[in-house]
Amino acid sequence: MSPQHRRMTFYFDAASCSGCKACQIACKDRHGLEVGRLWRRVSEVTGGGWERDGSAWRTNVFAYHLSMSCNHCERPICLEGCPTKAITQRPDGVVLISADHCMGCGYCGWVCPYSAPQYHAERGVMTKCSFCAKDLDKGLEAACVASCPVRALDAGSPDELATRHSTSAGAEGVVPLPPSDLTEPALLIAPHAQAHRSREAETELRPRPPRGLREWSLVVFTVLSQTAAGLALFAGGLRLWLQQSQQPRSLDHALLPVLIGLMIAAMFASTLHLGRPRNAVRSIMNLGSSWLSREISLAMVLLVTAAIAWWPKAPESMVLVSTWAGWLTLAVAIAFLAGIARVYMQRTVPVWNHWRTPLTFSATAVLLGGLTTNATLWGFGELSIETTRIASLTVISLCVVGVGLPWCLLLTLRRRKLSCGPTNAVSGGAAVIIGLILCGLLLARPEAARGAAPAALSWVALGLALVDQLGQRRKYYARYERLGI
Repeated sequence: MSPQHRRMTFYFDAASCSGCKACQIACKDRHGLEVGRLWRRVSEVTGGGWERDGSAWRTNVFAYHLSMSCNHCERPICLEGCPTKAITQRPDGVVLISADHCMGCGYCGWVCPYSAPQYHAERGVMTKCSFCAKDLDKGLEAACVASCPVRALDAGSPDELATRHSTSAGAEGVVPLPPSDLTEPALLIAPHAQAHRSREAETELRPRPPRGLREWSLVVFTVLSQTAAGLALFAGGLRLWLQQSQQPRSLDHALLPVLIGLMIAAMFASTLHLGRPRNAVRSIMNLGSSWLSREISLAMVLLVTAAIAWWPKAPESMVLVSTWAGWLTLAVAIAFLAGIARVYMQRTVPVWNHWRTPLTFSATAVLLGGLTTNATLWGFGELSIETTRIASLTVISLCVVGVGLPWCLLLTLRRRKLSCGPTNAVSGGAAVIIGLILCGLLLARPEAARGAAPAALSWVALGLALVDQLGQRRKYYARYERLGI
């Protein structure tokens, strides 16, 4: 018998299910789950209403139940995305989470279309249905299957279930379940007669999947790390320009410590949402399939290459290494921006799985990276006044005129109401205006570069743009809504 035919699979008969929740309670009792954490969840699908029939009104309401847990998918997106390899799959298809390896990042819960992974607040790890694997190995039934009074639940190999229930129908096309090709769930289902009507606009599903995320630590991480990546891009461009006129070491000594500081702050912020930070050392274990693992690895490489390039007291024998590390930092920054976008572009989250995600992240990198570069040049740079003026004009033109101004115009034309409030909209527009004022000042009055005005305007523009981008990123997380139940 092929492995596919030996896979442990759930069978659910929606027409027979009475919604008694015996399966849900049995699961909680068998595994000692506290209030609020459900490995198996019974949802109610309701819809319909009243419709006019001549002079009379008739009801066409419908209701049925769905009992769902982890479906131990053939393509488990939780396993693909887990950076610590805490999620594994047995030969019989059962997908398990190892609490010893989990760092509690919650990423598996974000992407699972069946809301299977649940956070254990006390232990700081993710947990989910294990198919009662210990009982399964003893030849016993899963607790949910054994408790169902109407035998609406069953489990076994697909062949066994097809023989017992005279059906081999999967979950494809059963609304409101997500499309089967997303993860290929090990689930056979006999749909309710009214299941097709769940596509109607007035249909309600209770409980509903989570919508919107409040992840301030990740808001800070993404904004600061993308700022650092943008700074690396501008540092590389300015280094290439200065090679023919001045030694670029003074530029590196000014910009790279800022880049390093931003990356350290970003990486520290990212650990604040972890339930078990001590397992963060395992976060680069799944480079083969996890973009989160790749993103973390690229962040570490970016930090290391920037530190080598900045090395202020590098011996003569290491000068060439530092120089090449500076150019490598540029390439790693580009790869990091691509990696951080791919973390969010998951097939089960269509609102993020869009070309707007890499575009938005890149725009943040250019805008904040450029403004940070500009403020650093005026505040801590060792270049000549004239060189700083020309560099500032170039940087401001690229980040404010090239990115900030078109973005503000796009928002105005579309009349998009920013959910993060008027402060966000005002700060973004003000940052662009101040950037344009600085450009005009440096063009019309070159002698003004010797005064305090350019530095002051640069820092104010950076602060306002930072407030704007933090608000934009908060809105990005608030829009989170994945497919599934």
